Amino acid sequence: MRKKTWFAGSAAAALVLGTLLTGCGSDNGAAKPAEGKESASPTKEMDKPLSFSYYNFDDDWQPAPWGETVTTKWIQDNKKVLLNYVPTNGNAKQKFNAMYASGDLPDVIALGAGPELDRLISEGQLVPLDQYLDKYPNLKKSAGDKIININRSSDGKLYLLPDWYVGGDHLNGNGGYAVNRKIYKELGSPKLDTLADLESYLRTVKEKYPNVIPLEVGNPSAIKMMYSAFKENSPPFFITRMFYPEGNTLKPITEDPAFKDFMLFASKMFRNKLMTQDVFTQKTDQMIEKLSQGKVAVAIEANLSSRARVPNSKLRAQDPESGYEFIWPVHKDGLDKNKIYPNYTGREGGGKIVITKKAKDPERIFAFLDWATSDEGQAVLWFGPQGLLWDKKDENGIPIPNNKYKTMDKAELDKLHISDNMMVGNATWVDLSKVARDKQLKESERDFTTTQQVNVTWKTSMDITAFANTDPQGDSDEGIVLQAAKDIFDQGFSKMIYAKNDDEVLSILAKTNDDMKKAGFPKVIDFVQKKWQDNLKKIGGK
Repeated sequence: MRKKTWFAGSAAAALVLGTLLTGCGSDNGAAKPAEGKESASPTKEMDKPLSFSYYNFDDDWQPAPWGETVTTKWIQDNKKVLLNYVPTNGNAKQKFNAMYASGDLPDVIALGAGPELDRLISEGQLVPLDQYLDKYPNLKKSAGDKIININRSSDGKLYLLPDWYVGGDHLNGNGGYAVNRKIYKELGSPKLDTLADLESYLRTVKEKYPNVIPLEVGNPSAIKMMYSAFKENSPPFFITRMFYPEGNTLKPITEDPAFKDFMLFASKMFRNKLMTQDVFTQKTDQMIEKLSQGKVAVAIEANLSSRARVPNSKLRAQDPESGYEFIWPVHKDGLDKNKIYPNYTGREGGGKIVITKKAKDPERIFAFLDWATSDEGQAVLWFGPQGLLWDKKDENGIPIPNNKYKTMDKAELDKLHISDNMMVGNATWVDLSKVARDKQLKESERDFTTTQQVNVTWKTSMDITAFANTDPQGDSDEGIVLQAAKDIFDQGFSKMIYAKNDDEVLSILAKTNDDMKKAGFPKVIDFVQKKWQDNLKKIGGK
């Protein structure tokens, strides 16, 4: 069975206890997730039996039926809550439109930002939630004002609970640069701090290891991660959105001098065969296979801490000196290495959970969802009920694995589907809980992904929450222009990578910039500029 995931570059939920979530965040208005104390509802709402329908706008989310896992059975028996999942029938959008047209909306809908959510809000189909925030304080405690405010509608009201939001003093990220430990050691473990260091190392690899790929970039998006090396405070997010901030003004990325330098460097790496030659055509499993065979000297990819997990285990099983290890992101000479961000974090939560006006008892539903996002709720939904795989919590409120968990076969553990029904996910809580669990293990037994996240990727992520929900809708004038500009940019990007020399790169870049202007891209920039400034006011509580 598959779980719902709301991470894009982002972060994803994974099967409990074994596979890891990519999530995190930071918010000065939020309490840290682990206090060891749970916030109890001041009312008796939680004692009332509750049954409600729940629709997830995601064809890939196929949880076990409610009450058929140990986790949901415990909630059903102890919290008196029954969820009736409404299936998508393989076409979530079509099913949603049919329910909307018939006036038969479910009580609760989980979806992402987009036209469906906008429609529900603008046509008055959702219950405003501000009235419950103080009465049931767990969401305010865990998420904080910044995350709540960034999720407010244009009318100032809150209509949703964020799912997989990033609260606390924590940022997430899964990507970066990893070196093949064996090759790196054989070449004398040279300094790999700057772009010049990296290029020199890749050329040495090409010369001495002809059957090894010097730099495996995984996919075109991974190439863009190297942009972060050319300017401080410049994650690849800006290339994805095709703009960059200069002070308080947004400008086209094609006019950024750092982007020009990045494109010249990336094209040179490609034509000198220092970089993956089938980057525009290969599949993810092909990249993982190359990693597993040890045929990669350096890799960069947005989800590399997860992608390299199994290959690392396989290689180290064959040779303890082999495997992969993350290095601190490289940078252009003269830049501050601590301001180089190949990762980025949007704290707002990629998923949104709304209560429709069809719900008979919206307050009781909110009370349950607020419990779900509490430390207690997250512990139950992620690790299962107390007494099954854990009996006690540590000083930070994190469940401590018991002997049953430690001795249970991994395949049997997976069959329990402990966290299949996770909801209102607090990514920070889950991340920090898995770190706490990892620390209980010997260093050799600790999870590869978590280790790389703690050591590098979480520390090299930039907060881009201020740009949340700034894309125009696809069917709007700006949305149509945005798609046209994106097509132009994507085509120009690939042509620049394939360029035969620097002059050709610069010529293509100039034409791409001109063509995007002619397509009306400045209109999109103006749209995003206003949304960005509005978000900054929301975050500031204005």
